[in-house]
Amino acid sequence: MTDRHLLDIDRLDDEDIERILNRACALAAGAAPSSVATTVANLFYEPSTRTRVSFELAAGRLGMRAVNIELERSSATKGETLEDTVATLAAMGVEAVVLRHPESHRVSRLAKTVSGVRLINAGDGTNAHPSQALLDAATLRSRGIETAGLKLAVVGDIRHSRVAGSGVRLWQRLGVSEIRLAGPPSLLPESPPVPAASLHDNLADALCGADVVMMLRVQHERMDRAGWPDREAYSADWGLKESDLAAAAPGCVVLHPGPINRGMEIDPAVADGGRSLILEQVKMGVFTRMAIFEWLFD
Repeated sequence: MTDRHLLDIDRLDDEDIERILNRACALAAGAAPSSVATTVANLFYEPSTRTRVSFELAAGRLGMRAVNIELERSSATKGETLEDTVATLAAMGVEAVVLRHPESHRVSRLAKTVSGVRLINAGDGTNAHPSQALLDAATLRSRGIETAGLKLAVVGDIRHSRVAGSGVRLWQRLGVSEIRLAGPPSLLPESPPVPAASLHDNLADALCGADVVMMLRVQHERMDRAGWPDREAYSADWGLKESDLAAAAPGCVVLHPGPINRGMEIDPAVADGGRSLILEQVKMGVFTRMAIFEWLFD
C-alpha cells in the first residue's frame, strides 16, 4: 500500500478534511482516542514550541512513542542529507516523521524519494502548514461557528506566511465567502491566491463586518533585515486593538497561530480578551494532531 502523507491541503480530499475536523472536535468533547502502536519522530529544522510539543502530546495520548531529534545533535551537523536521515529512521522502525523545514516544498520532494515512512508537513518555508490550517478550522467548528458564508480577515505578513498559504486554501474549501488579506504592500502577495480572496491595504476595510479575524506576526526570519517594518509604525497601522474591532461583526472572534508579538500585531487587551480564541487554538492543536495521526495510520 502507498504510504499516506499529510503534505498540504490541496492533496486532501473533502472526505479526509471532514473526517479530521469532525474527529478533532469529537476528541475535544471527550471521545476515547484510538490506540496507534507505532513510533513517530519529530524532526524540526526550525524552532517550534506549539507545533512540536502538540505533536508529541498527541502521539502520547494515542499510545505512540515519540522521539524528538535535536537538530544540533543530529548527523545533519556532519553533512548527512535529509533523505539519508529519514531513511535511517525508517530502518530503525520509525513509521512516521513530523518534519519542519525552512525550504519550501521540501517535504513534498522528500515524499517522492523515501518509502516505508509516513510524512507530516509541520511547516515548510513559506509554502504550507496544513495541520495549523486544520486546527484553526477545528477551533471554529468546536465553537459552533459555521464556515459557510463566513467573512474572514487575515491581517499581517501574508507574503511570507505558510499559515496563510494553507489557511486560505482550506477556508475556501469550507465555503468561506470572503477571505480578506490585509497588510502593508510589501507583505502582501502580488495577487489573491484563491478566487474567494481579496487584497486590502488598510486595516479598517479588512475588518468591516468580519466574523473572524486572524492576525499574523511579521516573519522576520524570512526576510532581509532591511525589510523589517518599524515596530511602532507597524503597530499604529496594523496592530489589532479593541477599538478596531468595533467595525467587525458583533460576534467576531480573533485567532492567532502564534507566537504572538504583543504590542506589535496585536494588543495584549485583544490577545487576552473575550473575543480571543488563541489559547483554544493551542488546545485544539493537540486534538487535531491526534485526529491526523489516527487518519495517517487508518
